[in-house]
Amino acid sequence: MEENLLQCPEIINPFNLDSRSSNDSSFVKDLSLESFLRSVPFSYDARCLAKNALIELDSNDETVRYRQNALEELIKTPQLKENVEKIVKPLFSIREDIGHGRDFSLARGLDFLRKYRDFMQNFPDLESAQSEAIISVNDYLKSVRNSDEFSGLCNFINKIENLVEVEFRVSLDEHCLPFEMSALKLTEKKEKSKKSIFENLFGTKVTPEKDLKDSYGHVDALGGLIRNYLTKKFICVVYEFISQMREVTSLYAPLDFYRGFADYFIKLKKKGFDISRPTLLPQEERKMVVKNARNPLLEEARINGYKIVPNNIEYDKENNVFVITGPNNGGKTTYVKTVGLIQLMAQSGLFVPAESSEVSFTDGIYTHFVAPDDITKGEGRYRNELKRMKEIFARATPYSLIILDEPCGGTSYEEGQKQSLIFLDGFHKLGSATYFTTHMHPLTKEVDNGRYKAGKNLQVECIDDGEKIKYTYKVIPGSSGKSYGEEIAREIGLRSENIINIISKKADEEGYTELLR
Repeated sequence: MEENLLQCPEIINPFNLDSRSSNDSSFVKDLSLESFLRSVPFSYDARCLAKNALIELDSNDETVRYRQNALEELIKTPQLKENVEKIVKPLFSIREDIGHGRDFSLARGLDFLRKYRDFMQNFPDLESAQSEAIISVNDYLKSVRNSDEFSGLCNFINKIENLVEVEFRVSLDEHCLPFEMSALKLTEKKEKSKKSIFENLFGTKVTPEKDLKDSYGHVDALGGLIRNYLTKKFICVVYEFISQMREVTSLYAPLDFYRGFADYFIKLKKKGFDISRPTLLPQEERKMVVKNARNPLLEEARINGYKIVPNNIEYDKENNVFVITGPNNGGKTTYVKTVGLIQLMAQSGLFVPAESSEVSFTDGIYTHFVAPDDITKGEGRYRNELKRMKEIFARATPYSLIILDEPCGGTSYEEGQKQSLIFLDGFHKLGSATYFTTHMHPLTKEVDNGRYKAGKNLQVECIDDGEKIKYTYKVIPGSSGKSYGEEIAREIGLRSENIINIISKKADEEGYTELLR
């Protein structure tokens, strides 16, 4: 049957994309990509496909359009999405059965074939599909259903189920029995008797007459011999159909990829997120224009009563180096993660959480977020930062996206400023789109003074009323001028007098006031 195997269509990578030229995958952790994929309601295998599509594979315009078309019609056509889901579930179940194929008995094997036969004869209608991916799935399933192999499977099941006369021989080892018998021949011609025996053999409900069971309801020695004989005789026929069945069931994960993402974007929309189909621009344009973007990782925040504030993202080849300042918890890191996620989702053929979006392809996304010291390598934070930056400079091109979250914080403030300017000089010369968050405010003055022709300052807005900082989470032009460290300490209650009060109160309670200096 192998030579007649009908190949399953490739609906995730239909144009045979190569692996990414860059093997840099730091963005997976830095952009919280694993968390993003875990929030999408699909199977483990579909999640693996999604991870491969977003991380390992290159992309191009025709692949993006192919995936977008499938997603769009599933999002807009609930009945079609429901029918796809009705295909995914039984395919997954049958695939699980195949995985346990070593344990097949004849009864389980026949049940397995019946499940596959019933699915193929009654799979949901996908005739309304317009996208190439879903059309190819529908055509493939119909071609398998109309194949000689599937007809042979159905005929095999029918022969087993509709036997009028059963005749078989069982060779018996005389040393295993208390009497001599070289062979047994049993012929059943009566329909009622035939039904009893075969109901017993196939593990279904049986009648008491001539069912090869003992008085306790267990299959007796003769029944066991007959069943083992039939299993050996017919189970090999079951395995003849496994290859085509395995090929068909491999559709479940790619279909679940589209179904899962469609459900995810529908859920985001219900929670108030804007969802758009990105327009992909040539890599040479080096441009991104996104209106009212939200980070998809924040979708759970709405459940807890938080407002998810949208922000615009815009750069081109003339304005693409951004220094971002503002207080901790103001939204700097969330904003730059949003830039990276939208870039990745768009060029992978997904929809994005934004009102509208135009995005150029990139040849790589390079990130560096603060990581703890790795004492197992004998290296501190600053050394690790410098090694990471060297890797980025060695790999990035003018067509890359660079996202740096508070680099150079592992050394003194003065040395960190000096090295940060060196990095910004390099990325400006390279011409790559660069987002650089920092608390080193002198850097913003260099931008304002025209050191970087393509440079621009951005800040996360906040309002200080003298008692409490109000975060608006809006990213606006300009520099914040300060990081609001004192104000945050005041709000938390860690000014000098607060700390003294905490210590004194604890000393009074525990009785060691006389030990205080």
